[in-house]
Amino acid sequence: MARIKIGVIGAWGYTGSDLVRLAARHPGVEIAVLTANSHAGKAMAEVFPHLSHLKLPTLIKNEEADWSKIAAVFCGLPHATSQAVIKELPKHLKVIDMSADFRLRDAAVYEKWYGGPHQALDLQKDAVYGLTEHYRADIKKARLVACPGCYPTAALLMILPLVKAGLIDASDLIIDAKSGVSGAGRSLKQNVLFC
Repeated sequence: MARIKIGVIGAWGYTGSDLVRLAARHPGVEIAVLTANSHAGKAMAEVFPHLSHLKLPTLIKNEEADWSKIAAVFCGLPHATSQAVIKELPKHLKVIDMSADFRLRDAAVYEKWYGGPHQALDLQKDAVYGLTEHYRADIKKARLVACPGCYPTAALLMILPLVKAGLIDASDLIIDAKSGVSGAGRSLKQNVLFC
């Protein structure tokens, strides 16, 4: 099997670093580009010692990346940051965005929930929701895949089969979910500091 060359933008964050850990073990993937602007020039093992057993490229800044030989890029940047970086990427790349930036097609709904206007509306309308169990065919054809978040994934994987089979009424559902603070990302935020 030929190995697909990928890049990871935002390899320093929780999502990006865990993706690196998983992708590095996949036999069909070669990680060729890792970006982390705040740690550019460092080895991934210097930032994450638990990954020292993996052969990985040195971290670089986003603008230093050579995407010419890369087939796909995963973007692990935070919401609102991701869209600005993705809209500047070369058009040949398949992009898998792990932020919320391309999950909602309606610009007004995005602005309501994320507190600001979307900066890449031309890409937003073409993004495919990345719930593979239900949108596999669309994902295969898409240039931009918006990974669903943890809450929607858990809820939809449970509910969609029941709704499609006519076993429950979707208009009457309530989902009561709880989470820790790791979903808030690596950067410090006042609302997730408890001391």
